[in-house]
Amino acid sequence: MNKYAMTQFDKLSMSQNPPYDALQSFVRDNHIAIEGLNEGRLKKYKFAAKDVFRIKGSTWGNGHPEWLANSEPDKFTASAIKKLLDTGADLVGKTVCDELCYSISGENWHYGNPLNAADTRRLAGGSSSGSAVATAAGLVDFALGSDCLGSVRVPASYNGVIGLRPTYDRIANDGEVPYCESMDVLGYFASEVEVFQDVTTTLMEEDSEQVNFKKILVIEDAFEIVDTEVRDAFKETIDEIGADLGIVESVRIADEGLDYWVKEVFQIVQGYEVWDSYGGFINKYQPRLSPGPKERLKNASMISKADYLKAKEKQIEFAQRIDKLLADGAVLILPTTSSIAPLRTASLEEIDRLRGQSSKLLIISALAGIPQITLPLLSLDDAPLGVSLMSAKNTDRRLVDFALGFL
Repeated sequence: MNKYAMTQFDKLSMSQNPPYDALQSFVRDNHIAIEGLNEGRLKKYKFAAKDVFRIKGSTWGNGHPEWLANSEPDKFTASAIKKLLDTGADLVGKTVCDELCYSISGENWHYGNPLNAADTRRLAGGSSSGSAVATAAGLVDFALGSDCLGSVRVPASYNGVIGLRPTYDRIANDGEVPYCESMDVLGYFASEVEVFQDVTTTLMEEDSEQVNFKKILVIEDAFEIVDTEVRDAFKETIDEIGADLGIVESVRIADEGLDYWVKEVFQIVQGYEVWDSYGGFINKYQPRLSPGPKERLKNASMISKADYLKAKEKQIEFAQRIDKLLADGAVLILPTTSSIAPLRTASLEEIDRLRGQSSKLLIISALAGIPQITLPLLSLDDAPLGVSLMSAKNTDRRLVDFALGFL
């Protein structure tokens, strides 16, 4: 085991006092804990929720103290959290997230950075940083996050846990801070196969159609983006997963270049919708922002509706392209992130380079609205590296069953 890992903590118990955890994964100013209401399949589990979901009687912080200060105690609980409570799970606290969720690094100038449980020298990944860290450290059995540009998938990969970005709108995310309406989803983390399967069964009904997976498609243009050591690490895993279905083929999904879909489509759609959600807050309260989110919000505020509508048309085109690839029981495979978690001492230039690489991988399921599961199957330099599988819309349960078979 990596000598810098911190994954041997006891599960948190129910307490009305904020958890004090060495990894800084839980919020303290607006802590809430709720005991599961009924006996059920989740009765033995403890869970945490990213501090972007409404919970009756609690405020929400969304990674920024100004947001928290202007938040009133909620009058209802997000339906996904209520379902988990009703199935017996105990909510032990809310977790830290990146500032306004507008980052994937796991950094927060205001509340501190949750420490990567797999290697405390490295960034935890975000924006659902606290949820991934709490899960990887063993403080909870599972945790909820949200995902637009990888906010579940990135920290799952960096911390070495299982994470799912479900089909768009497959799991109700009412009661979540408005962010990017057409691409943001509720996702979740777990370390253990049984736990992940139980949470999946609770949050999602059976797939509307039963699909038999027939082949693995290796996304060539995704592997061209990553460094050689990452490509090499995947060779045996591709063979192993491919052997299960018997057919492995290579495909290209973006002859225009994935960078085109990041800059000309994803960032425009995300930016316009994020500014639609946050613009009023920014203009009214003039909150202090760290450089990354500040720059992204400034750029978002300048996107015109015409450019947004044009990008939405392109998004539909991309989604149809992916739907066609997956129509006959295909499963796409790619690295979850372009690298293992960067060291906390890495230069800003290096972090930005890796963010740019990873963004080209992370936009695929977001633009297409398809499910993506990341599995902790690989490591480099004793740090986790996630393997991602994607399948057709609303085949989430089948994808989970298939993917968990490799753990």
